[in-house]
Amino acid sequence: MARTKLNERQLDALRRICHGETPITSDDSGLAPTVYALRNRGLVTTTWADGRWSAAPTEAGRRHLAPTDATLAPRPSTSAAPTAPEAAELISRLQQSGGTLRIANPTPDERARWRRALHAARADHLVPDGHHLQYTGRNKGDLVITLRPGLPPRHSTPSSETVPVPDDLPPERLHPAAATAHIPACPDCQPRARRILHALCQAAEIKNYTASTPKSGSAASLVITIGDSSFPLSFHEGSYEVLDPSSAKYAWQRVTARTTRPSHELELSLEHTYAHRGRRSHWGDRQRWRLEDKLPTLLREIAHRAHAEHERQQAQQRKEEETRQRWLAAMQQARTALLEDHRLKALRTQVRAWQEAAAIRAYCDALEGHHVTPDGAEGVTAWTSWARAHADRIDPVPQNPGLPDPPAITPEDLRPYLRGWSPYEPKRK
Repeated sequence: MARTKLNERQLDALRRICHGETPITSDDSGLAPTVYALRNRGLVTTTWADGRWSAAPTEAGRRHLAPTDATLAPRPSTSAAPTAPEAAELISRLQQSGGTLRIANPTPDERARWRRALHAARADHLVPDGHHLQYTGRNKGDLVITLRPGLPPRHSTPSSETVPVPDDLPPERLHPAAATAHIPACPDCQPRARRILHALCQAAEIKNYTASTPKSGSAASLVITIGDSSFPLSFHEGSYEVLDPSSAKYAWQRVTARTTRPSHELELSLEHTYAHRGRRSHWGDRQRWRLEDKLPTLLREIAHRAHAEHERQQAQQRKEEETRQRWLAAMQQARTALLEDHRLKALRTQVRAWQEAAAIRAYCDALEGHHVTPDGAEGVTAWTSWARAHADRIDPVPQNPGLPDPPAITPEDLRPYLRGWSPYEPKRK
């Protein structure tokens, strides 16, 4: 049987599926056409789990990457021939460089050649025992290949958790929140929608969440609360348009008017918020699954949002507490600075009074030592006596002054010392 001829992109994808550390899944949307082409040729299979597929090689796919000598004979110059020496060279260069090899922005052909060497090193068991290979820069930027100690990390697989939805449930056995929920759907879909809500309520309560009816006036059908975070869930039923025969007044009249009919396809939506932008918020019936199959994914998304909001609240509280502590420190520094200014003012006042008293006494000494006529002696004596008494009154030294009493401080008194902080709350102006 002739071998299937693959292009370079298909060969590279097949090598990654057979020998790569991380499998190709539907998350690699750019590789989906390539995987489908390999699947159509019988080289890989795709298996579904929790709403996404993972690619796995078939025996034919493995044989395609390990051809016999007879198959290689007519193609001695193919790109697979020099891979083994390049793989050995790669391991040698990694060991010489301390475990990391960086190729700065290689061309697409160079990038593909290094990837082939990396996959061949794994396939041929050239990686030293107790180590594994990892790389970044698959399609752009620098290609960085590292030789790391330890076993390669396992690829996390989607959880097999299920949320069982009963096929039939009497109204009296419905969860109260499901029984009273507002569900904008046709009468035929109402029982199924309430069973879905019932299953969600039970699954939520098993996880210690709270399931309740929304507040009056809300368009939501159910509210699931985790900690301090509440997440409204809203039902929606699809619709489609058809021609409306009742719009024709006469049998011969052409029907052009259209009417809307329910599609019986249900969808549950989480409120779209800026805090969770980019996150999935709608789950519903599709050709390959039903809404019931997506309930575990919906609950995981709610748990993720609750965790994100809790982390955001914690970060906000930490930020507010840090701001408060900085404000308290600024307030304390402002009080200290105001008290220092108050003491400096008192000190300068005392120094000026002491200097003035000393100057008065020196002046009195000079006045008394000056030759005074008998007629003026009595007046000079009276004047110096009063002056000396005044110097004694203003001189702070005999009073043994200590630290001045602190002043009464108001918030506005602190404002000049706060460098932009408010004196009333931990905020800046």
